[in-house]
Amino acid sequence: MFSAMSNNHADAYAASSVDNALRTLVYLRGHQQARVTDISDHLGVARSTAHRLLTTLRGHGFVEQEPGSRRYRLGPVLLGLTRGAVDEQSLVQVAHPHLVQLRDAAGETTNLLVLDGPDSRFADGVEGTHPLRVGTRTGDRVPAYATAGGKALLAELAPEAARTRYRRGLTRLTSETLTDLESLTSDLALSRSRGYALNIDESVTGVHGVGVPVRDRFGTCLAAVTVSAPSTRLDLSRAAELAPLLHRTAERIGAEL
Repeated sequence: MFSAMSNNHADAYAASSVDNALRTLVYLRGHQQARVTDISDHLGVARSTAHRLLTTLRGHGFVEQEPGSRRYRLGPVLLGLTRGAVDEQSLVQVAHPHLVQLRDAAGETTNLLVLDGPDSRFADGVEGTHPLRVGTRTGDRVPAYATAGGKALLAELAPEAARTRYRRGLTRLTSETLTDLESLTSDLALSRSRGYALNIDESVTGVHGVGVPVRDRFGTCLAAVTVSAPSTRLDLSRAAELAPLLHRTAERIGAEL
């Protein structure tokens, strides 16, 4: 009897939380922006409850806090859903010629990656021109924290949203793979401030990569483009040199989507 009552209480609480979340999103849709007090008054809940709700929605990208303000607005995930998703086939068709141009300019293998749960999936790729080169991995899935493209995509998420993908921890692929969430969080913060993500022997020993996010014209991140090469040709200074080229490629892809 006690167990049944506890389950019923839990179900009711969960339903109430979902109801409040949906009402909050509808409210923001109509008001463009709101403070915690506005949400608490609208829902009829304590400010602490409204704050926890907004924090959870922000962690999943459904709302975002305006820079330097206490006001909240609809986030990139929800805006991306309302604008309509770009299907992967169209994404690849648009991106492929740009991957070829990027390969020709860099001389190294280029890839297009998408985020797939905790993994980064190689959606397309073009092999480099050197006799010793990194092969394409189209169709392969690799933990996102171990690839340059995957980290570029994770860096676009709120820290809470990135961390929740790896509640069971990080699996080591090489001796250089990040193995704890604190290290991953720091690496993603550095990637955001630097403007590009790096993979230094983290998925395959002897292979380095550099990647940047691809955003559509609304600013929603859809994919990442990378350059991969043997470690002997892609050190930190070379990665910094390639970053502007990668950003131009990402911008051209995004403009066509």
